[in-house]
Amino acid sequence: MVACLLATPFLTLLFALNQCATKENEPVEIGVSRIDITPEYPVRLTGYGDRREVFDSVEQKLWAKALVLDQKGNQPMVWVTLDLVGFPGFMADDLFAMLTKKIGITDRAQLVVSATHTHNGPETGVLLNIFGETLPPNQLDDVKQYRDNLLAKLELLVLEAYASKAPGKLSWGIGNATFAMNRRVIENGKWIDFGETPDGPVDHDLPVLRATDNQGKLVALLVNYACHGTTLVPEHNFIHGDWMGATQERLENKYPGVTAMVALGCAGDANPSPRGEFRYVAQHAEMITDRIDKMLTANSFAELNAIPSAKYKRIELAFAHVPDAKEFVEQSKLEAAQGLYARNSLEILARGGAIPNTIPYPVQVWSFGNQLAIVFLGGEVVVDYSQRIKREFNGEKIWVNAYSNDVSTYIASKRLFAEGGYEVDGSMPYYNHPSRLTDDTEDRIMKAIHELMPVAFLK
Repeated sequence: MVACLLATPFLTLLFALNQCATKENEPVEIGVSRIDITPEYPVRLTGYGDRREVFDSVEQKLWAKALVLDQKGNQPMVWVTLDLVGFPGFMADDLFAMLTKKIGITDRAQLVVSATHTHNGPETGVLLNIFGETLPPNQLDDVKQYRDNLLAKLELLVLEAYASKAPGKLSWGIGNATFAMNRRVIENGKWIDFGETPDGPVDHDLPVLRATDNQGKLVALLVNYACHGTTLVPEHNFIHGDWMGATQERLENKYPGVTAMVALGCAGDANPSPRGEFRYVAQHAEMITDRIDKMLTANSFAELNAIPSAKYKRIELAFAHVPDAKEFVEQSKLEAAQGLYARNSLEILARGGAIPNTIPYPVQVWSFGNQLAIVFLGGEVVVDYSQRIKREFNGEKIWVNAYSNDVSTYIASKRLFAEGGYEVDGSMPYYNHPSRLTDDTEDRIMKAIHELMPVAFLK
């Protein structure tokens, strides 16, 4: 009996080690797919509030793409990228619910949906207030129709990627690109305008996930860079993927047969520089493509031996202040988005509804053993988060994505809360929110990341 009791912990440990070894020895299966999500009818573009007409033309198609990673005996991991400014969190959750019935995904952590944040794509319902007026009923119907059609396409996209799985290899590396520019002009410690701040913080890391077949042929490249999709400006009233779409197209032309995907880092306070002219889109895409080409030529990639483990949680972020009816009456006299938000809020209160004082916020981590941890954050996250995450963990093994699983607000940092400005206050009515978030937002999010991050990545 004593011998059995002593042996039990040993056998348990041996079994666990054997399971880990088996997982690493099993071949990784990789599937990719793409689907055209370009609007098939005239719709309003989003991202800029001063566009007043439906789009003029389609200068580049918009795509959704999927990467599926699987391994015998494990459940599949799915990463979807969308050439859109954003999407509501419930859409990602609806996609998850659909996939549980089709490919056996059972944990919300197994699915990531990331937006490229192009400002030349259709509205999906997250930024309706940005126009400063209620859209006509037919245009609101178009928004819902597009979103419903999109969800059906995303299900088909993932199923096709899942069906295409074949043995392959994963690796990753970090390059560098330099066209992101901090856009916050600060005087006397306070935000005064948009512009270019060359000495402001930015993240120039260029992490790349490479997928090949067993013969070494490129299957997919998934690229991340922390820069807004705002090379194009309001005058460019046409469908286009901006530098993110151009980068995908350029990589796919350079490497025939590859599926190129782009996700954004903490780009909330960074714009491309230069911007404002169409030719700059190709310039930025060329820089990233050339940097990746150098990485591929030098084989600057570390092989990943297994599909990732995944953790996901949703926390609540609080608003600093929710106005009462009297305050909303005063605000309703204002113009543009602030007045529109106040009037809409008064209608909600008149129907007996309530204005939420928090918003749900998704935090997710994929960890490839002790080799790489990818952090996924919702919303328009500013660069301080990326810098802090890389400081508090092993930055050489960390990759940070924003605009993932929900794009419902800007996520300001302690530094920005002190400075104020657009990302802190001015943008909130666009996203249908009553006020800035509370000053402890950064610490709440970092606490969640620490809870999800494996200890192997602690410094």
